[in-house]
Amino acid sequence: EGAADEASEGGESESEEGDPVVDNVERAAKLLDQIIQETVEQIFVEEAVEEVIPGDGDNDDESRRKGASPDVDREAVLRAVVRKHLQELDGSFMAAISAYVQVAESSGDFGLLSLLAAIREEVLAAVSGEMQPDIQVVQLLARLVSIEDRLEVLRVANRGGGQALGINVPAAPIEKVESTAARLIDEMEVQENVPSWQLLYQLLLVRETARQLHPNVDAAGVYGTTVVSSSFSPSEIPQAEAALIKELCVVNEPMARRAFVMDKFEQCRELDEYRDDKGGKVKLKRTAMGFTPRSDGPTDGDTEEPGMDVFDVRDIRPGRLIDCIINMRVALQRDKADERIIDRLSAMYFETCDVVLEQADRGNERTMADERARRELGDSA
Repeated sequence: EGAADEASEGGESESEEGDPVVDNVERAAKLLDQIIQETVEQIFVEEAVEEVIPGDGDNDDESRRKGASPDVDREAVLRAVVRKHLQELDGSFMAAISAYVQVAESSGDFGLLSLLAAIREEVLAAVSGEMQPDIQVVQLLARLVSIEDRLEVLRVANRGGGQALGINVPAAPIEKVESTAARLIDEMEVQENVPSWQLLYQLLLVRETARQLHPNVDAAGVYGTTVVSSSFSPSEIPQAEAALIKELCVVNEPMARRAFVMDKFEQCRELDEYRDDKGGKVKLKRTAMGFTPRSDGPTDGDTEEPGMDVFDVRDIRPGRLIDCIINMRVALQRDKADERIIDRLSAMYFETCDVVLEQADRGNERTMADERARRELGDSA
């Protein structure tokens, strides 16, 4: 509970009165505290009852002599608590779990980490039962690591559903899967801080896999229709992404472009996730970590607007960058522009998708390593 208290205090220290975002985060943190407390208390009560009034097992006396814990179905207890609060859960709740996980990891509280992982799984399982088929498919795809597995599940869903990888896959056309994943990505990227970069990268893999199998894909394998996003108009390209695309277009070496995109994504994520020692998000100044702030004055001759080359790396969002590359490419094709420029944008699209895949794989490897470490520590305890 110490790590949980730290996470709550870290969030409260930055709260601003009347801020609806802060209110949602604090409400989610309090709900998570309540679920943790109710689960621990219920398990304690059931173990106490089992100790006093043991079941019918033949080895109860021997187990107690050896100091074994009473036989209590902890998963059932947690499931009941989560379903009791199911109607209170919203998008901020999973972000609260992620924040608590980071604090618990830094403090080495592996008991809390295990409980948080179990809560996450139960919440996902409970919410999935009430989801529309397209959202269920997106959630399933986002949890898969293998490209081949994602393709198999997506094709089964598009054919009308059925069994894939030993899982019952609902029916959902590729168009619906793509639009649902795109909407979820937009909702994550319009926030000041991305709630979970690992989830964002996994959702991007879902969206781009669906796009590459989409009826609107062109001969080059790139989505060939203007993307409609909730974060920007189809007729415009956000300043940060426009400046990054402009820089990439003059880099001839594919691996150098890929490395450049990787570096920008990493810088953005590190700044976005940077936290103080209490687990709270730090509001960085523009000059933090060596980044130069935007100029408030003109930078291109006597124009009134800052130059297109001036942008803050924290404004970059991976999904928005991919959308902007697609829209720029569609516009140039419509205007019958130089094929070399269109080919360069096609290459940049696949290179950016490759960076997203690598980032997602790195995150999955870290998660699996953490799980192994927790199991080993649990076995040695």
